[in-house]
Amino acid sequence: MKNIEVYANKKTFKPKDSICVVTGGSSGIGKALIKELLINKAKKVINIDIFESTLNNVDFYNCDVSKNDKLKSVIDKIFIKYKKIDLFCCNAGVAVDDDGLASEEHWENIWKINVMQHPNIVRNTISNMVSEGQGWYLITASAAGLLSQVGSATYSTTKHAAVGFSEWLSITYGDKGIGVSVLCPQGVKTAMTSGLKNGGVAGINGMLEAKEVAKFTLNQMMKGKFLITPHDIVRKYIKIKSENPDKWIIGMRNLYKKFVNKT
Repeated sequence: MKNIEVYANKKTFKPKDSICVVTGGSSGIGKALIKELLINKAKKVINIDIFESTLNNVDFYNCDVSKNDKLKSVIDKIFIKYKKIDLFCCNAGVAVDDDGLASEEHWENIWKINVMQHPNIVRNTISNMVSEGQGWYLITASAAGLLSQVGSATYSTTKHAAVGFSEWLSITYGDKGIGVSVLCPQGVKTAMTSGLKNGGVAGINGMLEAKEVAKFTLNQMMKGKFLITPHDIVRKYIKIKSENPDKWIIGMRNLYKKFVNKT
C-alpha cells in the first residue's frame, strides 16, 4: 500500500504577488531565498539586515534583529507601506565555536539572535496575519536543532529552541490559517562555513549551495511542508537518535573527538 504523505500546514505557500520579509537577507541562505522568491514572482521582498543589500528591486532596512524595539519599528513601517506580510523568513543567525561554560553575556548575545528573534517577530506580526486569515513563517534553524552540534554549545542549544518554537507556533496557529515551516539543513556553502575545511562536522554528508537550499525550501513550502530537511540523511539520523538515544550520544562523542578534541 502506497504511503500518503501528510502535511501539517492546511494551506500551501503561493509566492506569486506575495509580500515577503527576510531577515539576514544580504548573504547566504537569506540572499538565496530572496532571489528564489523573486524568480517565483513575489510582488515585493524586504531585506532586514545589518549589512547593506546588493540586490536590485529589494527594499532594505538596516536593523539588528537582536534589538526588539528597532525590529518592531521596521515591521511597523512595512505594514504601513504594504498593509500586510504574506511570508516572514526569520533567517538571521550566528554560529561560533564555543564551550557550554562560556560567559552569561556570550550566551545572551547569541540567544537574542538565534532564539528571541522568532517570538519577537511573531509577536509583532501575528495579529495582522490572523486578521487576514493567512500568512506564513519560515524559521531557519539547522539540523543541529534536531540532532546536535559538536563544538558549539550555543548553536546546538539555540537551534533546538528555534525548532521547539516553530512547533509551538504551528500547533497554536495552524488552525487559524497560519503556515509554518522550519528549515533544518546540514552543511551549506555560506560565509558561516567558508573557514571550515569541507564544512567541518556539518559537511560530513556533503555541502549544498545556498541556492539549492533556497529552491528546495520554497518547493517544500509550496507543498505545505512543516519540517524542511534539504539533506535527506537528516531524517535517517532523526530516526536513529529516537530509537537509541544512548548509542547516538556515544556516536556524537566520536565525532567530537574527530573534529574538536583531536588530542
